[in-house]
Order: sequence, then C-alpha cells, then structure tokens
Amino acid sequence: MNESEKDIADIDARIKKLRQKHKKSEHKKSKTAKLWENAVRIAAEFVAPVFVGISIGYLLDKCFDTRIFFMLILAIFGLAAGMLNVYRAAKQIEKDIDRSEQ
Repeated sequence: MNESEKDIADIDARIKKLRQKHKKSEHKKSKTAKLWENAVRIAAEFVAPVFVGISIGYLLDKCFDTRIFFMLILAIFGLAAGMLNVYRAAKQIEKDIDRSEQ
C-alpha cells in the first residue's frame, strides 16, 4: 500500500467515525429541542414568502406609481405560498417522526 492509499483509508475511517458520532448526537436531542426546531421551521416557512411578496409588491407599486395594487396581489400569493410551504413542512416533519419511532 503506498502513502496515498493509506491517506485515503485514514480519511475514510475518519468520515465513518464522524457519521457514527453525528447519528448518536441526533438521538440525544430532547423533545423540547425538537419541538422548538419544528416550530421555528414552520414559522419561517410561512413568514418568508409573505415578506418577499409584500416587498416585491411595494417595489412594483413605487416603480409604476400605483397605490397598493401590486402589494395586495403579491401578498395574497405570498400567503398562499406560505400555506403550501407549511403543509409540505408538516408532512415532512410527520415522516421524520414516523421514521424516528420505528
């Protein structure tokens, strides 16, 4: 075995050790930490598209010198996108919970 093969084997062993350590640390998360993690994720999934929609609508209203036409339309689209994101995130969280219980 030459030196480069030894280095590759050493790196492979390190990666395996880190993966095992990471799996162990995932199982050690408390229920409270997991709940907070999910709550923050769902809040971000909802708020981000609403904020983006309102911001782009505001800029378009300023650009075209309209009142709040674009802002209202894009806010509605942002709300719809936010609800869809929350639904998808909830489904993913449900799958993760089912996998962790098995």
